[in-house]
Amino acid sequence: MADFPIEPTPSNAPGPFYVGRDECMACGAPEHEAPELMGFDEERFSCYFRRQPETPEEVEHAMRAVWASCCGAVRYAGDDPDILKRLRELGA
Repeated sequence: MADFPIEPTPSNAPGPFYVGRDECMACGAPEHEAPELMGFDEERFSCYFRRQPETPEEVEHAMRAVWASCCGAVRYAGDDPDILKRLRELGA
């Protein structure tokens, strides 16, 4: 189970990729990087993961969403060494 340093937004699908509650600034960049995974909750004015990635391509998109988040709201709380390495490579 993922350890979340910041509570996920309630709309977020369960899993290690998440958006921190009340952290999103509605920049639209993460949703642009992972449109098949992310949505925008108008009521909470926050992006969120509609679902977790399932394929290597979707994992890459989710990682790019973490990278693109202008305020650090999009996060990864898992422990997959390959994902952690790639996030470091992206500078996220």
